[in-house]
Amino acid sequence: MLSILMTIVIVTTGCGKETSNADFQKDDYQEIVASNNQLGFELLSKVEPNDDGNILISPISLFMALSMVFNGADGVTKDEMTNVLNSKGIDAEKLNQANASMASMLQKDSKKIQLNVANSIWLNEAYQFQADFAQNNQDYYNAMIEEIDPSAPKSAKKINNWVKENTNKKIEKIVSDQLDPSLVAMLVNAIYFHGEWKYGFNKNQTESRPFYSDGGTIIDLPAMLLNEELPYMENEDFQAVSLPYGDGEMSMKIFLPRESSSLEELEQIFSYDNWIKWNSHFQEKEGTMLLPKFQMEYETLLNDALIALGMPSAFNDDANFSNMFEGASSVAISEVKQKTFLNVNEEGAEAAAVTSVTMEESAKITSEEPFYMDVNRPFVIVMTDEQSGTILFIGAISNPKEGK
Repeated sequence: MLSILMTIVIVTTGCGKETSNADFQKDDYQEIVASNNQLGFELLSKVEPNDDGNILISPISLFMALSMVFNGADGVTKDEMTNVLNSKGIDAEKLNQANASMASMLQKDSKKIQLNVANSIWLNEAYQFQADFAQNNQDYYNAMIEEIDPSAPKSAKKINNWVKENTNKKIEKIVSDQLDPSLVAMLVNAIYFHGEWKYGFNKNQTESRPFYSDGGTIIDLPAMLLNEELPYMENEDFQAVSLPYGDGEMSMKIFLPRESSSLEELEQIFSYDNWIKWNSHFQEKEGTMLLPKFQMEYETLLNDALIALGMPSAFNDDANFSNMFEGASSVAISEVKQKTFLNVNEEGAEAAAVTSVTMEESAKITSEEPFYMDVNRPFVIVMTDEQSGTILFIGAISNPKEGK
């Protein structure tokens, strides 16, 4: 079932900083756009929906977090992570340069769009990073590195305060109030986004309408109405429209299955190759659409998904992170967690994602008529940076809940 998905801790906030010490070219991000987007589609079918039947993931958040960890991997573990990151032929230095370029390119701070990325690394004070690992993450990921005592309650509070600050309070915590004393390190990445629609919905035209959720349940939700010329496409499987933010530099694409189809059937064809094909078919067209006003939160553990995608050794006794720590020979990833938040209303949308990687000692149809698109049943969203083509958020909404 399609759902909105976000993963590995990445935080974006208004106080995010551009990397300053990294040696990279402005367009290096192009090396990983396809890799990131492919990871997003691969994850979409691997994660479980929440109790409401929804999923929300951030591919770029996971990609950056895993890239930080990649700097410490070697041997089979490094090869497996290379495959999961879809980065064959890209060595660690090029991967770091591409991520630094991506973070710099994504940072936006204007009246209509705010997008920021932040990274942090929390190290058990009993351990020590290898110099190259620490330097690469500071230079290319602008990662703040802080030593902590996992047994001290204040350590968990520090991490959660950082998450809260870097997601504009939309995600308040990523760890419990007491850390596991066996924690060796935690790498966290966060993304925060706030954007105004290029064409805002008129609040006076928002009215309650039925939404036909999965399982046949009918719920009343405030539906926003927009009549505008928008990038639009349709085929025998779905209708799709692109809602631009700001001056069009970012967008939210919404895919609505045909009434004769379903979210599950759309998920089966929602692949990276089809994404490339579909994107080339959007054309400006006048029409009317109705979109639910909703808010959601999502949380997931990504261990099983990443193992299924091909990096099992990172989670077991065969893990090889020999390039990360001084004198620690048996460290493995114990948990990859992601939390996401999304609020869609008449003015625009606000979204945040946090991904944490915890490490411990191991053990085509066309029409000339104006389109009409009533999003009154489960649908898919893809939030994209149009300049680079990078997918920031991807998911499917089965049971939206009214937001503020």
